[in-house]
Amino acid sequence: MLAPQTEEAYRRLRRMILSLELRPGEPLIERKLEELLAVSRTPIRAAIQQLFREGLVQRTGRVYSVAPIDLAELEEAFEFRNWLETHVVRTAAARKPKTRELKDLLASVDADLDPEVELEKATDFHLALARLTGNRFVVASLAQVLQRIYRARYLEITRPQGADQAHMDHATLIELVQQGKGDEAAEFMLKHLERSREALLASLEGTRLGSILLGNHR
Repeated sequence: MLAPQTEEAYRRLRRMILSLELRPGEPLIERKLEELLAVSRTPIRAAIQQLFREGLVQRTGRVYSVAPIDLAELEEAFEFRNWLETHVVRTAAARKPKTRELKDLLASVDADLDPEVELEKATDFHLALARLTGNRFVVASLAQVLQRIYRARYLEITRPQGADQAHMDHATLIELVQQGKGDEAAEFMLKHLERSREALLASLEGTRLGSILLGNHR
């Protein structure tokens, strides 16, 4: 749990990075951020450290700057998600759980939400699904990898129809888990993640925005 001022600085800096107000390679100068955010250096330093742990910020010597998206890391993260989340739905389906929490989460997601709120809801959904395994280490591992690729997921969910597709996929996953169809749920989860991966890579490799995020734009 972050202190209130740190939480505020963290959220504002993260939004500036996601919106490209702060671009990859741009140095994070504490003095300038003090003026911009109207908070002291202590919460700014703590916020930068949190963003560093999440991969949104990099460090070269003593200088922190906005990190580009690392395609190699992204591929590893998707591979890990494939392993982890197929296990999640198989295990959850075997337990044939009540899925009231998941349905409530799904019902609360509106495609017209702010993208950051939409992504938080999607994260909540995947973690709620993981909790159905009854294994806290699975939940913690998934939370870590989802946070690590937050910016890439943000880009994916803001593409045309991205949020709508995710919503439909989540509804299908709920039904399969509730019916105890573990193998079908795992197969569908792989399709869901692969669709997201392909759309994301297309956005990164074929657009000016992607060039900026990868640190290739001059």
